[in-house]
Amino acid sequence: MALGLRCFRMVYPAFCNSLAALTRPVSAVMLKTVSGRQNDHGQSIAYSAVPTRHFATKKAKGSLDHITVVTADGKLALNQIGQISMKSPQLILVNMASFPECTAAAIKAIRESGMNLNPEVEGTLIRVPIPKVTREHREMLVKLAKQNTNKAKESLRKVRTSAMTKLKKSKDKASEDTIRLIEKQISQMADDTVAELDRHLAVKTKELLG
Repeated sequence: MALGLRCFRMVYPAFCNSLAALTRPVSAVMLKTVSGRQNDHGQSIAYSAVPTRHFATKKAKGSLDHITVVTADGKLALNQIGQISMKSPQLILVNMASFPECTAAAIKAIRESGMNLNPEVEGTLIRVPIPKVTREHREMLVKLAKQNTNKAKESLRKVRTSAMTKLKKSKDKASEDTIRLIEKQISQMADDTVAELDRHLAVKTKELLG
């Protein structure tokens, strides 16, 4: 039994870390994915850089905080180089007076953020009109959410396979009953994560389509 527990401790942390990463696509729907590598099992996990709230149909000034601007000093968050404020529910202002040399890069980043924004500039002041959200745009966001959820499930399958493979290599160190118990626990964790992915997707779909 001691060998079985040691086997489980070897597999369990890597699997838990992977599941933690995999929940991000559901609480963080994305347009652009980045890859994070979990060192414990060598499995590449795709997770979101754009939180779900940025895909809500009602945008606030915080919606721009996540936008990454490529500057001469490297990649910086928009709220680090510009002062973001709400002029009205239909207009966000970004004051670039502190870093005027980054104004053009900030405009480019906002346009390419995937949020359907078309910024205008007046000197170092960037005006970001909030577009009216159409039914087609809502449906597009739902489609992106579904695609992201499916990608997360595919990553989960790979993580589960990796954990099971590592477990099978330890069969000479634990009894068959212990191995089956651990396999059952891994499967249950994976199933719970799939259920969470589906739950978050349902919530986001209802939020977007009503």
